[in-house]
Amino acid sequence: MDYVKNVRIGLAARMLIETEKSITRICYDSGYNSLANFNHYFKSVMKTTPSEYRKLYR
Repeated sequence: MDYVKNVRIGLAARMLIETEKSITRICYDSGYNSLANFNHYFKSVMKTTPSEYRKLYR
């Protein structure tokens, strides 16, 4: 399960940097059905929130 989580979060991180999609759209496009779960898992893996991550790499 950790492998799948890491792949999904990696995909989401890439989309955050390379696209203008909303975080909600990225959440669903990377396989999560809940924005709250997406934010929780993203922060646990990347040590930052999706919006902070996007700001860091833009």
